[in-house]
Amino acid sequence: MKKYLKHFCFLFIAVGILLVIYIAVFLTKKPAAVYVRTNAQEEERVFDYADKLTDEEEEALRELIAEKEVLIGCDIVLVTINDPSIDSDYAIMNYADDFYDEKKYGFNAPWGDGALYLDNWANGYCWFSTCGRVEDRYSSQDIDNLIEEVCLTVNYDPYGAYKTYVESLSRKMSRRGSVDSIPFTYVLGAAFIITFAYVIIGVAHNKGKKTTTANTYVEGGQPLFNDRRDIFITKHTTSRHIDRSSGGSGGGGGGHHISSGGHSHGGGGGRH
Repeated sequence: MKKYLKHFCFLFIAVGILLVIYIAVFLTKKPAAVYVRTNAQEEERVFDYADKLTDEEEEALRELIAEKEVLIGCDIVLVTINDPSIDSDYAIMNYADDFYDEKKYGFNAPWGDGALYLDNWANGYCWFSTCGRVEDRYSSQDIDNLIEEVCLTVNYDPYGAYKTYVESLSRKMSRRGSVDSIPFTYVLGAAFIITFAYVIIGVAHNKGKKTTTANTYVEGGQPLFNDRRDIFITKHTTSRHIDRSSGGSGGGGGGHHISSGGHSHGGGGGRH
């Protein structure tokens, strides 16, 4: 019984420690940084030429974008079109980059920090164009993940999908860490996992412990051997080559290229 009480005491201690850390982080966290815009070229952010959003949904996206832009210091643009002539990744890439360049988007300067998501409803081609800090931050895998996330629901919920684009971009570009956004249930779950692992290891250790050995009942505790010899018979050695993969971690600038206007962009495309 005392053994189980010991395990439960460990649980309460673990929960208490994690709770203290959680509260300390919550009380000392800094408010979200707010960027100051230094480029006032184009104010519109939502261009629904394909007419896939209601007026209310467009306005809701504009409000969300305005809220997120000052938190991440990047322009967030959404464009939908219905043009069957734009029927390849190359064509939609050029359209997205040119649109960004012509409007002189960029939170800090023309052709500066920002991103544009272009969706062609005529054939499902879409493109995520990045520039400035967004281009530096997003790897090719990050771009693929964002496009896949949006395309997953865009056919039956365009508003929800485009909202996902804005929120995903905001999370990626946010200055703030993720510690202060950890739900308390995660903290509690972590404490239970730690305690469970502790109990399992403890039980396994006690279960495998032997109380007697082969020498327990031998006089003096040591067996007596009259003849000790090691006879070498033969030797057989096997060697095996172990392949080692070489590769680096993914960095930013996914899909880096220069637009027709001479500006640096990153990005990637998909189809839904």
